[in-house]
Amino acid sequence: MLARLASRIRPSEGGARRERGQVLILMVMAVTVIFVIGAIVVDIGLWVSQRRSAQAAADLAALAAATQLGPGQSFGAANAKGADFAQRNGYNDVRVEIPPSHDQVTVEVHDKGPGLFSGIFGILGPEIGGKATASYTESPPGPDVALFASRSDSDCDEGPTLNIEAQHLDVYGSTHSNEIIHVDGPDDHFTGPVTWVCPSGFSNVHQSNTYQPPPYMVNNQPSPLDVEWTAILPYCDGSVAPGDLVISDPSLWLNKVVCATGNLTLNMNAGERGRTTLAARGRVTIVGASGNELQPASALVGSGFDQLLVYSDSSADPAIHLVPQGGTYRGYIHAPHSQVLIDGSHQGSDLFTIEGSVVAERIRITGTLFEFRGAGLAGPPGPPEIHLED
Repeated sequence: MLARLASRIRPSEGGARRERGQVLILMVMAVTVIFVIGAIVVDIGLWVSQRRSAQAAADLAALAAATQLGPGQSFGAANAKGADFAQRNGYNDVRVEIPPSHDQVTVEVHDKGPGLFSGIFGILGPEIGGKATASYTESPPGPDVALFASRSDSDCDEGPTLNIEAQHLDVYGSTHSNEIIHVDGPDDHFTGPVTWVCPSGFSNVHQSNTYQPPPYMVNNQPSPLDVEWTAILPYCDGSVAPGDLVISDPSLWLNKVVCATGNLTLNMNAGERGRTTLAARGRVTIVGASGNELQPASALVGSGFDQLLVYSDSSADPAIHLVPQGGTYRGYIHAPHSQVLIDGSHQGSDLFTIEGSVVAERIRITGTLFEFRGAGLAGPPGPPEIHLED
């Protein structure tokens, strides 16, 4: 009886085999599902990473393209720049758009999402891309020009066009060279932008020299003052002196625009003051003394260059030679075709101040105790503001 009951309870050998087979099938199915899910998770991670890379590439390409939106630039330059940066980062499917306002650029990049495992199961990688918009805003003009060297023949190997070999010099305003700036010092201080154009075009000799803001490189800048000899002629008092002219008694020329076809020299005594504009086709030389004060002649009012103090049309080197021993000159000192040399080596303990602008092909300053205060001519703008839009 017990034997028959036990035989009924004991499972058959075939049933056990069937149960083991079902478990194996379930395990295979479970492993397969886990593998599929894991493969998809891995590929999704790759797609997320690729999406981030695409967005970073779009951001960089948009910022690069926006640098080409300045005045005189073209859509082609911005398009090429954006495409180039995208391709450098591995994206050949690039789209660059610029609105008619030409103050923004949008870059889109596209690629096919990679797949390590998803393709095995017939899951295709998604389209992955990034899109970014960058804006370009011109900076306003900088502080008024104090020193501006205008020569720009793209020859950056001929030495500085703005050469400051002076010590105890203070500049309040913009200082710019379309080529190279050299500052020796010591104890020179610049309050206002110091900018240049040539690569490696700025050298500072003494650590005691200070700059606020720090000097930076810019593109070539148009001259803030470009006066021609023919424009001055109608304002010359009396006839234009033929040949060379030497003035030893400035009182005879007070409030006059003195013009000469040759060289023009003004010798000043201590404490002399007056309104006189000097203009010549040859070299202009001013030998100053302590306490001198010079201002432009009032006859130039309404001329468009009414603050012109000294002008030379000469290509001689220097075209304008100032030998001060202190005092204040107010106005523009302009040599469009050559150099202005300011030699303060004989100043002693007196401060020499120019309240205005020195604008010339080249400028050289030697000696000690100088102050330059820009007045009337707007300086080069700061770097454009380029940023990504939200």
